[in-house]
Amino acid sequence: MQEECVSLQVCVSVVGALECVVRRCLGPDGGSVLFTRDTGETLITRHGQSLLNTLHLQHPMARMVLDCVCAHAKATADGTKSFILLLATLLRGIEDSHMRRKGPWSIPNLRNLANRLLAVSRNELDNVVTHKITPYASLYCSHHSYKLEGSALDLLIGGYISGRVGIGQVDVLKRVLSEFYHKVNQDQNAVETISFIHSNFSFLHTPVTGLPVGCSEVIEGLVVTCDWSVWTEPAGSVKALILYESIGASFVAVGENISVCIQRDYLHRSENIMKQKLASLLDLQVRVVLSSMKQPEIVLQWARLNNVSLLECVDSAQLDFLSNFSAAETLSYPPLQHLVMLKSCRRVQLGGHRYACLGMFSHTHTLVLCAPVPGLLDQAVCVSQGVFAMLKHLSESFCQTLASDQSQSPCSDQSQSALSSQDLWGGIMRSGGVLPVGGMFEFLLHYFLLNERNSCDPESCRLLAEALLCLPRTLYAHNLRRFLNFQTRFLDELKEWDKTKERESEMPELKFGFNESSASGLESVSGKKQLLVSVLQCLHRLLCVGAVLHTRSPLCTGLQTHSEEEEEEKPERSNSTQTTDA
Repeated sequence: MQEECVSLQVCVSVVGALECVVRRCLGPDGGSVLFTRDTGETLITRHGQSLLNTLHLQHPMARMVLDCVCAHAKATADGTKSFILLLATLLRGIEDSHMRRKGPWSIPNLRNLANRLLAVSRNELDNVVTHKITPYASLYCSHHSYKLEGSALDLLIGGYISGRVGIGQVDVLKRVLSEFYHKVNQDQNAVETISFIHSNFSFLHTPVTGLPVGCSEVIEGLVVTCDWSVWTEPAGSVKALILYESIGASFVAVGENISVCIQRDYLHRSENIMKQKLASLLDLQVRVVLSSMKQPEIVLQWARLNNVSLLECVDSAQLDFLSNFSAAETLSYPPLQHLVMLKSCRRVQLGGHRYACLGMFSHTHTLVLCAPVPGLLDQAVCVSQGVFAMLKHLSESFCQTLASDQSQSPCSDQSQSALSSQDLWGGIMRSGGVLPVGGMFEFLLHYFLLNERNSCDPESCRLLAEALLCLPRTLYAHNLRRFLNFQTRFLDELKEWDKTKERESEMPELKFGFNESSASGLESVSGKKQLLVSVLQCLHRLLCVGAVLHTRSPLCTGLQTHSEEEEEEKPERSNSTQTTDA
């Protein structure tokens, strides 16, 4: 068993290498990364998680960081690149603080610091966000409500996608995603709509390559990525049959050793039974057949003769989605079949392909995302899916806050069970759940952490406060003088606001130091808080590692007990890498 010691310098160099990759892609002015392979395959992307997943990471500490990033992205779908930047800056801040003391960090001291930083995330961070940043955000939104009213969703979407796609794609995706949400919502419960889109996004979007991004659109109905085998233009609503098996599956296979007479009789009876089943479909007034399997030629001929549309090789999961949201009626006789009512059926031409489109009475719409090359298309799909994951996290956080407020004041008349879009986004803004993008959250938290009078650990708060400025500093790396001007103006306004906040009549207007036209979007305060918590948890894991052991044994993630006889009988295992504490 080989052992490799892990020091703070190793962590700094490993995370610093990841930082060099993602730093150039941060913010609206960031660029994309071109990946190439020996086979000539290329990938162009600036999506944070795609960048990290595409890298070939060999060092176990890098893979540990990637696991932490993926876990955070799964929860919030936001902050992948900021995660790496904050983590690298924190590690360098810890290293620099020891260099000033002219002494190396010992492993016990590093673990002690990791525990203290984790405690900051549970105590000081929660207190500052709840009692200082949230009231500021609420006041800011109330002062600028005339600019934000009715456009909170657009600003949230714009703030999310502006740093993840190219400048020319932002306006198109923002328009299409906003239109998609409103068409699916239909003035219903906004929280349920967001959860529905997030859970079923794989069925509600269709990627199309070879077309410019501007061709992206929202189509009414469910787009199925295959063309009709038999097509007849239906008039109005139709009854559709959903099949998961071939109608003649039990009659096609005939044993090789069956005599000719028996085989002829068998096929004759099979053909009669199939004709009876097909005739029963006409009795049920079925005009459309949707099948997950390839049907026999006799079924295609029957469909042509009786003006029945037939769609074959449909994904079974997509058929399940269709039957679940269309109040399908299950037929008793085999094979497994469902009857659904469709509002319409038609063909759509998307790029060089022709697809089927099924209109549903549940007002289902499909988001068609276009891009000229596969890499940009995957980026647009990931960003679009991430938008609704971010909105889901934000709406759930607001509902939890609303439920907590209602438990303290039962007389509240606002219910979280049925929130319209106006109630949801207006409530989030009034409660201080969002702030303008571009560094406002980082500047606020930096100021409040440095001026926290009741802090039990000023050193840890200082480390975190100084690391926070790496994000706005990177955003404005092309013009550091502009960054310094923004920081100075905003902190001066914040100090003035902090002095007069007890006297509302004398409070100054909050301008955020930035030009109002540059505030092109909003971002979630709860998402930013969760980002810091995830970074500090990952930092804790890194600093608590004392050694890397290279072992031949399989890695066990849970508690397992084996007898000595079972251990002796185990075959030789393949090489693997394991990270453990010293």
